[in-house]
Order: sequence, then structure tokens, then C-alpha cells
Amino acid sequence: MKPRDLSKEECCSLLSAARYGRLGLAKDAQPYVVPMSYVFADGRIYLHSRGGGMKMDFASANPRVCFQIDSLDKGHWSSVIAFGPARLSDDIEAKQRMFDAFTARGQGGHGGKKFSREELERMPMTVWEIEIEEMTGREGVW
Repeated sequence: MKPRDLSKEECCSLLSAARYGRLGLAKDAQPYVVPMSYVFADGRIYLHSRGGGMKMDFASANPRVCFQIDSLDKGHWSSVIAFGPARLSDDIEAKQRMFDAFTARGQGGHGGKKFSREELERMPMTVWEIEIEEMTGREGVW
């Protein structure tokens, strides 16, 4: 099968099915790619991390990011890449949206534990919400 472009619906379906992808960032002409777990909900990609570190430095300098996922099954491959700004937040509403999205998908982290509002407020984490402005996908056979 010759590689073909995927429709927006097919791209969204692949984003909904996967659990891990690669976050691409750039700062001062230096690229940086890091694998991360994520959830796709309401047309956005949600990630979380602890504060600080290289990816936080890159995103603070340049909030424009890309996020890539791929799948390989018996020689059939597919890949999606999404582009857009990442909004970083440590407020309780962002944490709640992100954990609700993970839980709704059956991807609850931390042993599937549900957290109270008070626990989320104390949790040292940054929530990443990537607003997808552009998305492309391809599939083919090896």
C-alpha cells in the first residue's frame, strides 16, 4: 500500500487510542524531543510534568510545540503529528481537567487513584494543554 494521508477524523481516532507520544520543543535553534504519556480530550492534548527541567525551560521560551504518535502493527504503520501552542498551568482547574480526562479514558495514573480537590491543590505538577492548530497523519505498509 502506498502511503496515504489520513483524514482529521482518522488522526483524532489514532490520538484517542494511543497512550504515549513524543513532545517536540525548540529554543534558540535547538530542538528537544521527549516521550510522554498523554490523553486526547475535547480536541486538546493533555500532558503533565513536575515543575522545572529542560522541557519547562524550552516551553517557557517558545510555547509552540508539536506532538507525535505512531503505531506499527504487522507491517502496517500510521503516524500523526499535531502542532500548536502549549499552555502550562499549575492551577487546580487545569489539574482537575487533566485528571478527569485521564480517568475518563481509563488511564488513571498513580495506580488509578482518584484525588480530592485538596490533594490536587497540593500536588506539585504542571499541566500542559496543547491547543491543536494543525494536524497531519499518514499511514502505509512496510
